[in-house]
Amino acid sequence: MPNYDGTGPDGKGPMTGFGRGYCVIPVTSSEQEIEFLRNQELVLQAQLNQIKNRIKGLNTKKEVHHARI
Repeated sequence: MPNYDGTGPDGKGPMTGFGRGYCVIPVTSSEQEIEFLRNQELVLQAQLNQIKNRIKGLNTKKEVHHARI
């Protein structure tokens, strides 16, 4: 994981690369695991907020379907 910051490869989120998380960041203590999981929680919350905002945006837009002739 680049920078070991919980963002995963290319910013796609934790556990999205081939290492899948724990094997990339060796967890040697419960404090390290707690920190890793809290960072993961923050990333997942941000992703969930993006999804909710996208759904909200799609629900407020009226789709116009044009007939193709």
